[in-house]
Amino acid sequence: MGDIYGRDLAVIHVDAFEALAASAAETLLKALFERDLSGRVLDLGCGAGPLSQRIGQRGFPTWGLDISPAMIALARERLPQAEFHSGSVLDADLPQAVAVAAVGEVLNYATAHDPGGLTHVFQRVFEALEPGGVFLFDLAGPRRVGVGTSFKEAASWAVGVVATESDDLLVRKITTFRDLGDSAWSRSFEEHRLRLWTAAGVMERLTSCGFRVEELLGYDGVAMPPSLHVYLAVKPS
Repeated sequence: MGDIYGRDLAVIHVDAFEALAASAAETLLKALFERDLSGRVLDLGCGAGPLSQRIGQRGFPTWGLDISPAMIALARERLPQAEFHSGSVLDADLPQAVAVAAVGEVLNYATAHDPGGLTHVFQRVFEALEPGGVFLFDLAGPRRVGVGTSFKEAASWAVGVVATESDDLLVRKITTFRDLGDSAWSRSFEEHRLRLWTAAGVMERLTSCGFRVEELLGYDGVAMPPSLHVYLAVKPS
């Protein structure tokens, strides 16, 4: 887990892959305002802080956590007034909050080598939430869209991905090229492993931890592709 989203991929992610978190922030804000909630929001797998930024702009104090030190460094540059920590969602101490978000397959990554960790995370989130608090997150399931080869580029970077799925694991082999200036380029390689979860299994685990849960069609203005599921879980008052 500690070898994912190094500096090159982190910078590229900030440049081109934050739209999902921005949409999720709008969904979370609607849930907060509908329930008249106020207080701290936890941003698990916060990346460089796009969700924390939008939540914070609406007056909610945020607390971010990410396994990638490079991502946390970028988050602190972007939001020096916010609170960010480097660590794993599996064992980091979670402060009390009115809402928790885990957007962008965060829990797929976290449970790649620890299938039992999903229920453990759900229970810890439940304990961290205040009564009536909400937990918004997504999880990829079997037959995840995107298996195969893909390539994306911009003026200052390029990313190639080879993705394979076997049983309940998705493996993405990612090669990046990033322009450092003065005709110098950085080349990096990362292998990402994600454990895939069925919607039925996720709902069962959430319910067993005490949540009321519904599956959403997607985040605000963004429908999910097949097998990427969005969940809104509520801790009863």
